[in-house]
Amino acid sequence: MIVILILALAAPDSRLPVPGMQELLDRTLALVGGQPITLSDTRAALALGLIAPGAAAPDGDATAQLIRRELILREVQRYAPAAPSESAVEARLAEIRKRFPAAATLARVLEAHAFSETRLRTWVRDDLRTEAYLAQRFASASTPTDAEISTAYARSKAEFDRSNTSFEQAAPIIRDRLIAARRVELISDWVSDLRRRTEVVILQQ
Repeated sequence: MIVILILALAAPDSRLPVPGMQELLDRTLALVGGQPITLSDTRAALALGLIAPGAAAPDGDATAQLIRRELILREVQRYAPAAPSESAVEARLAEIRKRFPAAATLARVLEAHAFSETRLRTWVRDDLRTEAYLAQRFASASTPTDAEISTAYARSKAEFDRSNTSFEQAAPIIRDRLIAARRVELISDWVSDLRRRTEVVILQQ
């Protein structure tokens, strides 16, 4: 890639193709502990629905998501949790395939982004391992007190009134919401700590 860039800069007009020179289609957007996050990575992940698109700057938001994913995956690989079952991998792949009207459409998307079926399967397997690891590591998110549930119910009373849901019926829902929110907070703090301990370089985008 460096040679290609040098040739491009040396050309009289870098907008014109240089005979015999491969077209530059990719670039590195970030480095996470030396592991590159490329433009093609972000666009493939978006096209396949492997990450959620950002509202303002899709590529930039995708880069942030892939940086976070790489930070967590590095930690998961350190502890080497059990691999997911093949049935779980196939089920997740089936969900991805449903996003496309036909198998040929998915094949074209994979080809357009130089993303093989093997790499897609590996990506899915890593995601499932990560989800299992996070579920185990942060399973002990603190259970909210009765006072916290009452306070949260008061804040959301209008919502429950619209569905004629009593406090007794709403309490388990609120408890689950508070536990989930606490879990997200714990994971966010943990990822921030991982980032402080890992060299992350954001290159010009």
